[in-house]
Amino acid sequence: MQFVNPFFLLALGTLAIPVLIHLFNFRRFRKVYFTNIRFLQEIQQETKKQSQVRQWLILAARLLALAALVVAFAQPYLPAARQQKKVTGQRAVSIYIDNSFSMDALSAEGKLAEVAKMRALEIVSAYSPSDLFNLVTNDFEGRHQRFVSQEEFTRLVEEVQVSAATKSLWEVVNRQSDLLPETGRNSFDAYLVSDFQKSTASTTNARPDSSISWFVVPVVSERKDNLFIDTLWFPSPVHQPGLPVRLVVRIRNASVQSLEKVPVKLTINSVQKALTSFTIGPNSTEEITLTYTENDSGIQFGLVEVVDYPIVYDDKFYFSYPVLPSIPVVCINEKESNSYLNALFTNDTTVSFINSQVNQLDFGKIFTNSLVILNSPGEIASGLAQELNRYVRNGGHLAIFPPKKGTLVSYNDLAGLLGLAGYGALDTVRQRVSSVNLENELFNGVFEKNAGGKTVLPDNVDLPVINRHYRLSPGIRSGEETLLRLQDNQPFLLTVPVQKGRVYLFGSPLDDSWSSFPKHMIFVPTLYKIALLSSPTHPLSYIIGENRVVEVPHDTLNETGVIKLKKQNPAFEIIPEARNSGANLALFLHDQVRDAGFYSVVNGNRILAGISFNFNRKESDLTCFTAGEMEEQMKRQSFRDIHVIKGKKNSVVHEIRQIRQGTPLWKLFIILALLFLAIEIALIRLLK
Repeated sequence: MQFVNPFFLLALGTLAIPVLIHLFNFRRFRKVYFTNIRFLQEIQQETKKQSQVRQWLILAARLLALAALVVAFAQPYLPAARQQKKVTGQRAVSIYIDNSFSMDALSAEGKLAEVAKMRALEIVSAYSPSDLFNLVTNDFEGRHQRFVSQEEFTRLVEEVQVSAATKSLWEVVNRQSDLLPETGRNSFDAYLVSDFQKSTASTTNARPDSSISWFVVPVVSERKDNLFIDTLWFPSPVHQPGLPVRLVVRIRNASVQSLEKVPVKLTINSVQKALTSFTIGPNSTEEITLTYTENDSGIQFGLVEVVDYPIVYDDKFYFSYPVLPSIPVVCINEKESNSYLNALFTNDTTVSFINSQVNQLDFGKIFTNSLVILNSPGEIASGLAQELNRYVRNGGHLAIFPPKKGTLVSYNDLAGLLGLAGYGALDTVRQRVSSVNLENELFNGVFEKNAGGKTVLPDNVDLPVINRHYRLSPGIRSGEETLLRLQDNQPFLLTVPVQKGRVYLFGSPLDDSWSSFPKHMIFVPTLYKIALLSSPTHPLSYIIGENRVVEVPHDTLNETGVIKLKKQNPAFEIIPEARNSGANLALFLHDQVRDAGFYSVVNGNRILAGISFNFNRKESDLTCFTAGEMEEQMKRQSFRDIHVIKGKKNSVVHEIRQIRQGTPLWKLFIILALLFLAIEIALIRLLK
């Protein structure tokens, strides 16, 4: 047992006062006359013994009552098992309030966000008004970096709202560890008030300050069930007006119960396109395919919705994508155009096809095309090679047919710029194409599927004959694939991703004397799918808080205009930082977008692109660490002084004071003092 005010124990010297009173009995005696002294002597002897016992008991009760009262004023306490080091002076206290979307869940006391704010105010009340306080939320706002008084801290807590911002617990710990020592105080306390979701409550990268005492204050929801849209995608990247589209939506059920006939709705440009329902088991994922038809070209704004409660922020998924009226393709020729390419693309409304001679090509217009075809020009100038390299790396697609005459030096120089192995020696051995890579999306839907649903080549299929070709040296680049392979196992058509773009390398030019490929049935789907797949693809949506760079097409009509990002409802407008990125314009938003929904990138009155933002799904799985698990995790990460505040049977204030001061005993000694006084009164009145 220890004492808060040990100097009060000096008052135990007052115990001498009742002792002196009992030793020097100052009672006055009065005379009583008896006729027979013998009776008086008998009474006097008996009364004297009883009186001595009574007086000693009264003395003991008075001494104990006075001693208990003195000890109570000294404030005794039992030190806690992990009691904090004794400190003097003002304290610096940092309190983290988790205001992420998961705090919208319900507990017995209401929404977790409100419970967390109430816990923070209770924590502050356990400290002295002279202490300084700092508020930390997931928003990491600048105004929360300073330390304030109790009154101002209370006002800041009342302003906290649930936010889309998501921070890992280690980021919060590092922020508190950086802020607290800057106050110059000699005592630091840090509180973590959260539901401690497993998806965000990791302390793996935390750098805790050893001088800080850490307090874990969990707030627990009654239910941890949630249904949410995880993501969505198109199996085919091709979008053309009038064509059917399949959209796959992945929905997760993070609960222990199955859900039946849950409705899911799809709208495109505010027009309902599909409505269906699904059944999903407990803690499982379901992929639902929604089918609709593209009616118009232009920017498409889509929304998929499900119904769930009380966590609703992840029940909607916004996405957007462009539908081009036609795919721009340019073919670079030596002099004359290729009759096979003209026959394939000229009269097709899906493709906007133009021919250009290599010596008359406008380099600036290369970037306006989705696909560039090098149709065997005799030589590729270094300037053209540089532009093609930049075009591909910024998202363009390039199909290369080797020259009929001349050398391959300039072609291999271009391949070197692109990081490819390029062309080898000429092979004049006549052979056939022996295999087609049916797993690649280029041939998806070209051939029929068997009864097992697998795409197979028809029996006795007659594949192209190759009279002569240049050997293609397969490299080791990630994503490189052989699409058409010859009988000697050499590739005839290679596809290689190069940063954001893609290159297709053919082993021979489009000439009858070189191969039968231009006249073969496989020629049409191969070149047509290369054109379709070259259509520019952009992310269907962006995640709020990830600060990804948004790329949009250049405004060729007004490249000096001010680019703005706008949202209709509610009204929102910013001017993002814009930088040139090849054929595109890179926009840096610097965490200015906070609401999910549809946004337009505009220059004046022209809409350059439509983009969508969604809230992060990290908060959607409500599985949380228990207080014990959090304590063990923090111990493993070198947190030295850890305390868990449960706040159930006792108030948070009581638990904090008990941790800081141990178990106080002054109330017990007050009760003992009153008890001994009652015993004294009873002895005086009842024991005659």
